[in-house]
Amino acid sequence: MAFDSEGFDRAVALPPELRISHIREAVEHVEERASELIDIYFEQANVFSGIVGIIGVQALHSLSPYKKHKHPDVAQQRFPDLSLRGRLSPPPEQALESKGSTRPWPLQSHYNHAGWYIVWRYAVDQTRRLKKGKMVAIWRVDIPFLGEEDWKYEGSKAAEGRGGRTHTFGVKNPAKRFKDSIVYQSPRIKISQGGPVLSRSDD
Repeated sequence: MAFDSEGFDRAVALPPELRISHIREAVEHVEERASELIDIYFEQANVFSGIVGIIGVQALHSLSPYKKHKHPDVAQQRFPDLSLRGRLSPPPEQALESKGSTRPWPLQSHYNHAGWYIVWRYAVDQTRRLKKGKMVAIWRVDIPFLGEEDWKYEGSKAAEGRGGRTHTFGVKNPAKRFKDSIVYQSPRIKISQGGPVLSRSDD
């Protein structure tokens, strides 16, 4: 990994026609918009990652050649979130799914489809020091290309008439799988004890 002064690794493979400049601007948009919705995190933290992923979709739709599906029901409920130039039924190489996560490595999905995945690793920082002045800090962005073989079925504990989470898939050996897919890592932040911490201060 060879990160530049901004924290971008230009050697990481990206989806066709997606550029570092698109990702840089999208990170800024996600941080700003998610910070405006921070009350939702404090009310229901479990849904906030989904919101971060949705804002990521909005950002890339506006800033890059990757566009949301033209049909709202497909865009909201099915795979993928985005495709190159909005292509319907794109091949995996032109499909892009957006996910938000507070965890350094694991990734879950309701599908095990092959395609590109952009993972916005974020932290809610009330001190606003992980990134100066940012309540929501995108501290890393992973963009792996995942095949069906990269996923493992995690089942469901839901029972008829009772609560429980729906069927999900998790990425196998995520730390190993994502290690070479980190396109952005904030220079101010490192992983310690399973989460992001300030590695240096420019104060």
